Amino acid sequence: MKIQTGSISSIIISCIAILIGGSLMSFQQKDLNHYVQYDGFKKSDLFQVKVNGIKVFTAEELCFGDSIFHTSQFFVEGETEIIVECAVPVEKFEIRPFSKKISGVIKGNQLIFKVNKPEMLIIKINNLKPLCLFQTPPEKEVPDPKDPNVIFFGKGIHEPGLLSIKSGQTIYLEQGAIVKGRFFAEGVHNVTIKGRGIIDARGFTNKSKKICGLEFKSSSHIKVEGIGLRTGEWWQSLYILCNDVDVRYMNLMSFGVNNDGIDIDGVTNFTASGCFIGCGDDGFGWHAVDAKTNGQMPTENCTASDCVIYNAHAGNGLRVGASMETHLFKNITFRNIDVVEHSGYGIRSDHSDWASCENILFENFFIEKPVNAINIKIEKTRYSNDTGYRDERGNIYGLNFINVQTSGGQIILNGFDTEHAIRNVNFKNCKASGKPIEAKDVETNEFIYHLNFLNQIN
Repeated sequence: MKIQTGSISSIIISCIAILIGGSLMSFQQKDLNHYVQYDGFKKSDLFQVKVNGIKVFTAEELCFGDSIFHTSQFFVEGETEIIVECAVPVEKFEIRPFSKKISGVIKGNQLIFKVNKPEMLIIKINNLKPLCLFQTPPEKEVPDPKDPNVIFFGKGIHEPGLLSIKSGQTIYLEQGAIVKGRFFAEGVHNVTIKGRGIIDARGFTNKSKKICGLEFKSSSHIKVEGIGLRTGEWWQSLYILCNDVDVRYMNLMSFGVNNDGIDIDGVTNFTASGCFIGCGDDGFGWHAVDAKTNGQMPTENCTASDCVIYNAHAGNGLRVGASMETHLFKNITFRNIDVVEHSGYGIRSDHSDWASCENILFENFFIEKPVNAINIKIEKTRYSNDTGYRDERGNIYGLNFINVQTSGGQIILNGFDTEHAIRNVNFKNCKASGKPIEAKDVETNEFIYHLNFLNQIN
């Protein structure tokens, strides 16, 4: 059989292409889902984490606010065995959030358990500092570093300082990347920040100048996925006057002054899902500050789901308010939320201005600390407008609690007066300390109208 020279060349080229392509695919998959050390982070001398038998880098982090946490980040897909090896014998443990009902087995100095999907967990062993396990889905693709619209931060330490983001850009933080600086964007569209690296904004945020670690202003079509954020003083992240924002699988760890976690102001069509929010102030701070400067853009169609909040130092698990200098807050949902620690209240709204709040929903919401569960008031406070723009209180229409479970503590609902009241409040299948929440469990004033309880829990 005679084979032409051209055909042989084609076959060889095809084989080489297949081999190269296969190598690139293998490299990319390994590059996406292997586990590397984060340079600049101290390796934990207390814990070693193994995921399906593979060692995962575990750090000891000194977070802003002088708080020490051990942390590990890895992907989960399907049933996954996690082994936590401790430097001392394991005598007792907690796997939080408790609502996940994850059981573990002690074997000497090991704690062994399984998960079936990505979970944000806090492991407490003996009386040691907490171990945070930041779990995400596997990464599926990585942007081309040569693409002019891609800013690519590979493994290692990078020091860009202020990163001003432009429309159409993708900023990729490879696992093992630590980016020292802050990210800011104004008037941009179609931006993605993704990866498994960490923004370290310590030294770049400022309380007096209200500078956050990550901020988008007057922007749209924004995606933030998988990254970590560490900041100094002031809010950790802020989305203001934005539309169509999707934040998922972030881990935020800052526990000092005014360290809100994920804040929004004048935002429509917002989602935050699968995040771990370690914060020294409100985990979610959803408000409307300074109508004189920012106008009165509504906050509408905003949902947080499947998030874990660890709030210490000050503030609350989450807060709708205090400043509400806008005409409308509508369709606000918090679903599948675990507040494992809180300083003030698990759920707080000190509605201090004139917004009309409509259809606020808390569903499958778990508050673990047995004090100060819920406090929602329309009131004049030190956060009320002080620019002379408008001095008036607002209303809440439709406040819904479905399967909200607390470990005890106060539940307080107060309106301001007959014209500025809370109307149509529903508790459905809610429990406090394992017992159905009833009217006697809720402290109200005369400006609460149509308060209903529907308990069908066995």
